Amino acid sequence: MKFDDILKNVGEFGPYQRRVYLISLIFKFTGSWATLLSVFINAPVDHWCATPEWTPGCEQYGFSDEACALAQKEGSIPSNYTSDGELEYAQCEKYNVSGVGFWPGIDPSNYSSETMSCDSGWVYDDSQYKTTTVTEFDLVCGNGELTQVSQSIYYGGFLAGSIFFGILSDVIGRWWTLLLANLVSLVSGVAIVFSPNWWFFATMRFFMGSGSISFNITFWLPESARWLISVGKYDKAEKVITKVAEVNKAELQKPLFTKEFMVEQERIRKEHRPTGLDLIRTPRMRMRTINLVFICTLSPLPSPIPSYVFHGLLFVRMVNSMVYHGLSLNSSNLGTNDYVAFAITGGIEIPAYIMDIFIVEFFGRRLSLFFCLMLGGVACLSTAFIPTGVALTTVSMIGKFGIAGSFAIIYLYTVELYPTNIRGVAMGNCSMFSRVATISAPLVLILAKYWDPLPLVIYGSLSVIASLSALALPETRGKKLPETLEEGEQFGLNDGEKGETTSETVHDNPAFSMEDEK
Repeated sequence: MKFDDILKNVGEFGPYQRRVYLISLIFKFTGSWATLLSVFINAPVDHWCATPEWTPGCEQYGFSDEACALAQKEGSIPSNYTSDGELEYAQCEKYNVSGVGFWPGIDPSNYSSETMSCDSGWVYDDSQYKTTTVTEFDLVCGNGELTQVSQSIYYGGFLAGSIFFGILSDVIGRWWTLLLANLVSLVSGVAIVFSPNWWFFATMRFFMGSGSISFNITFWLPESARWLISVGKYDKAEKVITKVAEVNKAELQKPLFTKEFMVEQERIRKEHRPTGLDLIRTPRMRMRTINLVFICTLSPLPSPIPSYVFHGLLFVRMVNSMVYHGLSLNSSNLGTNDYVAFAITGGIEIPAYIMDIFIVEFFGRRLSLFFCLMLGGVACLSTAFIPTGVALTTVSMIGKFGIAGSFAIIYLYTVELYPTNIRGVAMGNCSMFSRVATISAPLVLILAKYWDPLPLVIYGSLSVIASLSALALPETRGKKLPETLEEGEQFGLNDGEKGETTSETVHDNPAFSMEDEK
């Protein structure tokens, strides 16, 4: 009996699966805090050059602190009117006020037209944020990019932690690995509060990211029964399946694994032990993986189907990850209240995920992914023509809605496209490149200094391209998932059929034989 048949027997989403889902939800709840707190701790703050020469200088005139700061700003900082008619003050230069005394209504044109850099630091507008990394470490005027660099370093910790703690869990066990990873997150998270400089802050963010990712890679949850079967651990797989059946109050057909089934599985494993090389070893898997990485680069090896059928999944995942995190981090740059914009940015994901539940079953994975990516892309591109404010926030949230929807679908889709025995390797490969894309997401936001809408235009363009790439992927809805490399080679060839494949049909195909694996 194959695992898909067993799963239908015990229940595909019964009380047991809901219990595991709830446990995952609780542990993942605070994980987003560590990732997205940079929206606030790295938030941009209005600033202008400090003029210590005029401190004190307002007391004798009876000015309040706010009125004094404004008067000194008007008398020492260059300003001009924007095309919208708003008065804009320079942030990185000031008039030379050395030897000039302050008085109310002082006019810079009366004493100097010479400007200079902010040699005495900056004054920060604390009306919204009392303290951020910008104000603490003076991340302005040439150092402003470091706010996004620190977030990229945090995502770099994701990548490093995925590799390190993934390997460590196989050496010392998952429980100890999870404990160590959480200890790293705890220590680095507390240490951040006492950061003396940006370098220390960025380093602690790296370790915080490496520890936080442990919730994704260490399964304090029950082991996958499908994977246990694929590696021949039938006793452990039977225990997991029996537990599922007990909780779901389902009757199991005995025996779960016949002698013939186990002999056949053992024969397959002996002929070929799954490794990372399986992603490129056989013709269709090789084309699928190469095209995932290089998008439209065609494999030179012969195949009975066009290679474009399998191109794009990794590209789609990379774009999806970049745009999702980029839009999340960009909520403080939408021209409205940061807290309101952030709340809407997060809240918009809820209806997106609810929508996913229905559209993936009604329209299938491929069209659903296409729709969500296209919606997100078009919305992001539209922001180039909308001024900051409520309208921009609304359109940006439509973009986030689409990207959030695709972000959830892509995880389901990736799992279903690869056979069981190399699914873990494939997921790891896709996740690694997704991490690389995530690292670049904050850096794209830096480009706003050249043109404000540029980051969203880049995100939108990539989303549109990725949506078109998604159309070339095979549909997986309602089909039995491949469990071996041979079945994976056949998967998606006959979309008009029910997708049920066997190793016999694979060996009948002249384009594939076990010799290709050797």
